[in-house]
Amino acid sequence: MKNDVRDLLLGGTIASIKMLLTIPYSIQSITESIPNDHSLHSVQIDLIGECNGAILIQGETTVYSYIGEGMFGMPITGELLESFIGEFANMLTGNLATSLSNNGLMTDISPPKFLSDLQIEHYEQHVTIPIVINDRGHLAISLLLLN
Repeated sequence: MKNDVRDLLLGGTIASIKMLLTIPYSIQSITESIPNDHSLHSVQIDLIGECNGAILIQGETTVYSYIGEGMFGMPITGELLESFIGEFANMLTGNLATSLSNNGLMTDISPPKFLSDLQIEHYEQHVTIPIVINDRGHLAISLLLLN
């Protein structure tokens, strides 16, 4: 991953996290490993354009529900939770795409895809931002790049 693109992706993603999360959390040290836990809800949004790759967001359903509670004032459950997970991914990645565009990298995003099996082998570079949601669990946001 070119350092300048990597820095733009990390900076834009962290800015999106700070804008969206209204609950207590802490960002942990960046890592190159990607969680491979089938109990996590995983959603991927592809980045297409001058920055090609994907954003992979993984977390427990209780964490997503708590994030929704922080945003809307009530726990999110059932079918609404599935919808919220996709919308949360859209909001985070949409903010990232805007940040990339503001820095000269025109990038579109795909609709969210819910994954039951991770397939990351074809990505050339990846980095993960681990987030601890205080007293609730973890969220991992992985940036996957093709070029």
